[in-house]
Amino acid sequence: MKFNNFYVNILLFFTLFGLLTQNYAQEIKFSGYGSVGYRFYNRNILNGYNQESYYEGKIQADIKYNKKIEGQLDLRGNSIDNSFKLREVTVKFDYWDYLKIKFGHLKKPFGNEQMINEEELFTVERSNVHESLSEMGYGGRAVSLMAYYKYNEKRETFPYSYYLSLFHNNNLYKGVVTKFTYHTNWLNYSLNYQVQQKGGDNKITTQGFGAGIELDKSGFYTAAELFYVQDPLEGSLRKLRGEDEKVYSLGGKFLTSYNIIFDGEVVKALEPVLLVSYFAPDSKISRNHLIQTLFGMNIYFHKKVKFRINGDLRLTKNQFNDDYSTKESRAIVELQMSF
Repeated sequence: MKFNNFYVNILLFFTLFGLLTQNYAQEIKFSGYGSVGYRFYNRNILNGYNQESYYEGKIQADIKYNKKIEGQLDLRGNSIDNSFKLREVTVKFDYWDYLKIKFGHLKKPFGNEQMINEEELFTVERSNVHESLSEMGYGGRAVSLMAYYKYNEKRETFPYSYYLSLFHNNNLYKGVVTKFTYHTNWLNYSLNYQVQQKGGDNKITTQGFGAGIELDKSGFYTAAELFYVQDPLEGSLRKLRGEDEKVYSLGGKFLTSYNIIFDGEVVKALEPVLLVSYFAPDSKISRNHLIQTLFGMNIYFHKKVKFRINGDLRLTKNQFNDDYSTKESRAIVELQMSF
């Protein structure tokens, strides 16, 4: 990896940060991951190469000032620009039992997948439905003020998690995201609602709904989610043309995996994965949609070192064609280590 001045400065910053703040912070922990792999695409060469190698990494610093105040810095780098960029700056305040406050460049809590770190996903890439929703603002990150509580098994009398996040970006988008989860011994049930407004000359207000069910028990994980969201991008274009601006997209996802422990000398565990997702950009034109079917296998040499194989079939259909296209389908192999 080519070291440019920014990369060196970031590494130097973390070194000095750890040395200079040891007297002011109770604890500083560094974590992150590094990945290297290959992607093979089924696509027109005009849209990009049909195969590519890549590498990427993350460095995260968690700073504990006292029992009530914590901070986090998150830097990401990849083989596209060969440099690290600041991804997250967060300060958390923990003064109440059932209420925590965060301020910073935070994830929007829309959907269960959005709340999982990239290095902890069962698949190499996020699902197509999640990526499509994020492009419309239902996901991704924004400068936000969040009030939340994560379920704690020690507090069985309050089996809930909730998130209320207010965000405002420089791209003229502002809004509110809410997420509520009810936890049982086996299943977790969640509901989402988001409303956002785009400012500027062509103002538009959109909203989105989500619901999910999740099971995570003894190495077996299954999750299903449904989404019904208003598209602000297509809505803005139609508004300019004097058409109905209310364009609703429909999406769904099902994922299941099982961790099989071998504890052998080389391979410690195998984790087969199945992901199926569906996304229709305009629910009124159901013939325009994409169906994703992904089969994967995670091979663990250590709990923090794994080799991942994904076969991602994407079937795209439009209203003008009776046949499905397999363009943008892909196969991915990746070796990931975390710390």
